Amino acid sequence: MNRRQLLCGAGTALTAALAGCAASTQTDESTSTAADRTIAVQTQGEVGAEPDQALVRTRIDITGEDAATVRDALSKRADTLRDGLKAAGLDDDQLTTDRFQLRDRIDSERAEQAEAEGERIDSEEDLDEYRYYVGSHRFQIEVRDVDEVGSVVDTAIDSGADSVGRIEFRLSEDRQTELREEALELALDDARTEAEAVASEVDASLVEAKAVDTTEGRVSTVRADAGELTDEMPDDTVEQDPSTDIDSDDVTVQATATVRYRIS
Repeated sequence: MNRRQLLCGAGTALTAALAGCAASTQTDESTSTAADRTIAVQTQGEVGAEPDQALVRTRIDITGEDAATVRDALSKRADTLRDGLKAAGLDDDQLTTDRFQLRDRIDSERAEQAEAEGERIDSEEDLDEYRYYVGSHRFQIEVRDVDEVGSVVDTAIDSGADSVGRIEFRLSEDRQTELREEALELALDDARTEAEAVASEVDASLVEAKAVDTTEGRVSTVRADAGELTDEMPDDTVEQDPSTDIDSDDVTVQATATVRYRIS
């Protein structure tokens, strides 16, 4: 089978785990009143799940002798890319500009060669003959079905994109909320377990939770950096249309619970 392969290195800040937790505990017995004795516990709950969305970054590059030509070529190629993605079923709002650049450069090799041949280059105006322009238009493509990431990459390349950069696998807001609730439940359960264990060490028992803080937490997306896009073309291949396969690890959601318990 003729298959286009995206060679990339995937990395994530956290390893997905269903119930991994870390805890820290602090006791306060400095006051003389028993009612003021407390234990503070901080725990983390973490859950992992397959991503349900992705963000593909792709770019168009143009080089030309004048800025207007480069600008117009970038615009035309952008329209072609947008039309190709739209024909593949993507909505207009799924393709957005990430960065646009247009800058001038000097062909120093040609200028040095000219000087070596006796031409005088004494001013900026003299360099105009060796000036050229480089433009790039970088896009973000929102993919709402991770099974379609490879197909979107193929469509972008076939529609005129010069390169595919980082691909970020992530979770929709609804899925993030759902998983955070699960991670928070794990963290709170472990907080009570940890507090009970510490209380028993000081011959005390938990009375009630005086304060709870669950504001901390994070989502660790999975990123793939496209190092090289190659077309494998075996001599005996029959299929003419290459396809790209991209796999992703789980995305992790972490919640932190800080709880202060009154003990007696």
